[in-house]
Parts: sequence; structure tokens; C-alpha cells
Amino acid sequence: MTTDRPFPSSVELVLDGHGLLVDTRAASPLALEAAVAAMAPATKAAITADLKCFLAWCKARRPVATAVPAEPETLVHYLHWLAKGSDTRAGAKPATLARRIASIARIHRILGFGDTEPLPTQAGMVRDTLKAIRRKKRERQKQAAPLRLGEAMQEGQAPPEGVTVNALLASCGTDIIGLRDAALISLAYDAGLRVSELVSTTVADLRQVGDGSGRLEIAHSKTDQLGEGALAWLSPDTMARLSAWLLASGITQGAVFRRINVLSGPPDASGQRIVRHYIGAKPLTRQGVVAILRRRVLEAVDLGLVELEPGMEGDTARGLSAHSFRVGLTQDLFAAGEDGAGIALALRWSSPTTALRYARELAVGNNAAARVLGKLRGSG
Repeated sequence: MTTDRPFPSSVELVLDGHGLLVDTRAASPLALEAAVAAMAPATKAAITADLKCFLAWCKARRPVATAVPAEPETLVHYLHWLAKGSDTRAGAKPATLARRIASIARIHRILGFGDTEPLPTQAGMVRDTLKAIRRKKRERQKQAAPLRLGEAMQEGQAPPEGVTVNALLASCGTDIIGLRDAALISLAYDAGLRVSELVSTTVADLRQVGDGSGRLEIAHSKTDQLGEGALAWLSPDTMARLSAWLLASGITQGAVFRRINVLSGPPDASGQRIVRHYIGAKPLTRQGVVAILRRRVLEAVDLGLVELEPGMEGDTARGLSAHSFRVGLTQDLFAAGEDGAGIALALRWSSPTTALRYARELAVGNNAAARVLGKLRGSG
């Protein structure tokens, strides 16, 4: 497929490279251009990756399988292949399988299929295969471990144990790397940011108000496909940490969080090694954020700021991700007595149900049965 645009998107480039596997006769170049332009960057990247995987698999089949329009039997075989894995590839989880099928369905719609006939992804055998794999693996999708603030949200509550935001902040020193990490951790928690929102934050997105607090303008997010934007409240503490980092780094525009290159020179006359820090121009990557988070967890343990069972440091660090800040803030707000609707609005969740799912364990201790029976059948 070709279009009049001089710079085709990644989705179009993948389709162009597999013309024999994809029937584009019903496709409108204008519709394809509009559909791709409407996608969020993360969505476009995910669909491109999923499409590459499916097309490569179809091409390797004997006989070669048509990718679009796909036969339901083809999708069933593809799902089993993904779920099984190999010596060099781990089996896909049910959530990944569902996303792959959703991407295939979206490509079919973009190319003009599904208007007058059901999509192959909607076939009963495809849905039944997904259910069977999910039941066989018996795996509920694991959510990121929460990173809560570390303080009791209401009188009578005990502060959360384990790794907390306060412990991570206390592990950050006053050197340039510590200032950056503290600002990143504080901002990620206050605004409950997705990692895509965190790494795309720019200086122009930040604004301080009279009481010392701040506002973060989130230009685009996962649930804001139309790009209407949202505002997040930032505490005075977070604004102070951001100011300290920006002042020390000399960053006045562009990405707030960047990679810091450390260069160590030969020792001087006194034997001290000269270390220089250079601030990169590009924003941190998702992987960079995770690396910072996990390094801070290990440092907090080494400094005695977090108590863990011996040997659990590595597993605990690996169980956290950039999403942990968002999950932790959701749980803290729930513990403070906020309802699901308010939490969903503040953190830009797609629905109150989604917000409450991340507070499932806290909800059990605060539901009607717990409140009533806790009084009637309490200890003593």
C-alpha cells in the first residue's frame, strides 16, 4: 500500500513490506492515514510491534497464511504458538494474547474489514481459545507492587510496611543524580503518572502557584486519546525538589528528566578522583526510569531505610515498576477515605472500577463486612 504522504507511519511501512500477506483492496489510504494519526504514540508502537510479530509468523507458515483478512483457524494456531513459547521465547501471558488479538482486529478495521461481516477475531473459536488458555494458565494478571507514601492516611491506621516513597526519597543524596531521582520519585507519586506521562514531562508543563504547590499539565495520556489534556496537583515538597533539580542541572526547557553521564578522570594531586556529570539532551526512557527505581530500592535497603527478609532485596526491586507509583497513590487515596469516582478522576483512570481493582486488598479490609464484624468479633 502506498499513500501520497512523504513520510509514511511505522504501521504503513510494516504493511507495505508484507503486501502478499495483506489484502488492501478495500482499504482507503485516507482512512488509514486518519486512523494512524488518531493513535496515541504508545498505541501506535504497540500495534506496530504486534503487527510485525503476526506477519512474520504468517510468512513462516507452510503454506504461508494470509494475515489480512485472517481465517479464524489461523488466529487459533497463532494464539497457541504465542502461549506455548520456545527455548528462546517465553510463553505469552493471557493479557498479552488479548492485546495481540485486539491489534489484529484494529488493523482489519483500518483496512476496511468488519463493516459488513464479523471480524475473524470475533469468531467463537478465537474467543474460546483465549478463555481456554487463560483457564489453563490460571493466571490473574499481576499488578505492579504498590509504592505508597509511607504514612498512615487516617487516625488509627498503621503506616504501610516495606518499600515506600518516603524511604526512596530518603535514599537520594544531594548530588546531581540524587536531586534528579528525588524529583522524579516525588513527581511520579504526586501526580500518579503513567511512565509515558513521566518521561514526556517538559519544563513548560510545570507551573507553581501562590501557596507553594504546583500544577502539572498532562498534554496527552492513555485515556485522553483526543489530547484534551489534564491538570495534576503537585505538593510544595515536589515543587521544591523539581526546582532544586532544574537549577542544579541547568535545564530550562525541554524534557525534565534526562540521563546523566558520569565520567571519571584520573586522580588529582591529592589522590582524589575527579568525577564529572554531563546532562543528556534526550528524555529518560521507560527502561531508564525502572533502572532508577530499582537502584533506589537497593540503596534504601543498604541504608537501613527499608526492612526486608534476607535475600528478598532483588525480588522486591524486580516487583516494582514505574506503574507502582500510580498503584500506590491509588491505594493511599482509598485508605484516606476517597471514593472510586474521585480517585478515577484525579488519576485519570478509565473508570472507578479500574481504580478500585488496584485497591482490592485495601477494599477487603474496609468493606461492610469488615467494618461490622470487626467490631463484633474483634480480639478480646
